[in-house]
Amino acid sequence: MIEKEFNQNKKQTLEKLENAKKEKLVDEGITPIIDIINSNENYYTNSSCCGRIVLLELPDLGDKKNAEFLGKWHRKIKPKDVFLALEKSSGKGQLWFLAQSPIIHVYAKNIESADKLVKIAVTSGFKNTGFKTNEKNIIIEIASTERIDAPVGLNGKLYCDKKYIFLLVDIANKVFRKSLLKLEKLKNTL
Repeated sequence: MIEKEFNQNKKQTLEKLENAKKEKLVDEGITPIIDIINSNENYYTNSSCCGRIVLLELPDLGDKKNAEFLGKWHRKIKPKDVFLALEKSSGKGQLWFLAQSPIIHVYAKNIESADKLVKIAVTSGFKNTGFKTNEKNIIIEIASTERIDAPVGLNGKLYCDKKYIFLLVDIANKVFRKSLLKLEKLKNTL
C-alpha cells in the first residue's frame, strides 16, 4: 500500500472509531491499547475485542450469519448469567458456550512495521499472532490461544448437567482473567 493511501485509510478509520466511542460501541477494555496503536504513524486498528464469554444459538453448524447471541459478556460471569441467557432461546438450533481471548486487527504501513508488532505481541503472550498481505494491505491479527468452544444444548434445552455449566464458567473466567493480564503486558510493551 502506498503511504498516501495508508494515511487516508487511517484517517477515515479513526474518524469512524471516534464516532463509535461516542456511541459506546467500542469495547472499553481494549480502548487503551487501540489508542496506543493508533497513535503510531505505522499502524491503525479497524476492529478489536478484549475477550468475551458468549452463549450462542446457531440454527445450523457454522451459520454465524443467523446466529443469536443469548448472552455476551466482556467480563467475568456467574453460572446464573448463563441460565438467565438460556431463557432467551428461540428453541431452535444448537446452543454453544464460548470463551474467546482478545483479538485485535491492525493495518501496518509496511512489512517491517508488521514484523515488529507481531514480535511485540508474541512476546506479550499472544502466540496466535501473525500477518497476511494482499495487493493493498498488510493486516496483523493479534490473538491468543486460550478459548472454549463447547456445544451445550439443542433446541433451547441443555444437554449437559448444571455442574458442567459451572465448570465451563470457571474455565471461561480463567481465560478472561489471563486475557486481561496479557493485554496489560501488551499495553506496557507497546
